[in-house]
Amino acid sequence: MVERAYRGAGSKPQGMAAAGAREPQISAAVQGAEGREPQRVAAAQGAKQKEPLNPAAQHNPEADESPTAAADRERKPRIFVAVPIGEAAAAVLADWAQRTFGAAAFRRWTDLRDYHVTLKFLGDVEQERIPAIVHALGEAMERETPFALNLIGAGTFGLPEAPRVLFAEPDEGSVAHLGRLAAAAEAALAPLGFAPEKRSFRAHVTLARKYAAGQAFEPPGLAAAPAVTAGVADRAVLYRTHMHERPMYERIAEFPFGGGY
Repeated sequence: MVERAYRGAGSKPQGMAAAGAREPQISAAVQGAEGREPQRVAAAQGAKQKEPLNPAAQHNPEADESPTAAADRERKPRIFVAVPIGEAAAAVLADWAQRTFGAAAFRRWTDLRDYHVTLKFLGDVEQERIPAIVHALGEAMERETPFALNLIGAGTFGLPEAPRVLFAEPDEGSVAHLGRLAAAAEAALAPLGFAPEKRSFRAHVTLARKYAAGQAFEPPGLAAAPAVTAGVADRAVLYRTHMHERPMYERIAEFPFGGGY
């Protein structure tokens, strides 16, 4: 079976989010606060209390971890660098997707606070390597310029009748900017031992995973995806993954772009 990417056309952009401050921010998780719970930086203004991925299923598999496994997870967090998408744009896309395909069509819907475009996945990385990563990315992103980020369509990865990922995709201009950022991240991290991605860069925002409806997925529905202006992309973020939590991604460092808009 061959996996394919399907996509549909969008309409005119909606809304514009305001640009944020350009002062770098690093959480306590990077600054070395041992023995304490790392600070969470909310994906939007104001921190929000964690909630279970599925309100009907309160069980957290991490609670069953052995002390050794938990220690290993803290010693080697799973991290990636990405450009965040604001909650206003995320809400428009999530509302469209769930109205079009049904809330039960996919097993996992991305939390609105977790919307992003991945630039580089680093994997499970030792804590002691993170300061060097932060330094390298900070220098690289300082040379970049803010840009208007627009999402104009939707598509899927996987089998057409049962996709594994439903995503939104940027317009041509945004793709060019994001591709440059991905290349800059690759170049900055290569001297630290991170191998280049084997696959070509494909800018996208994951909306949902694992199609679960009883009938075959209907790709024509993708053509109705709204075109949304996600505002000014003015920074990249180093995220840490916390499986089975909402939001799932913790911001551990931010890298404002140096140029004016």
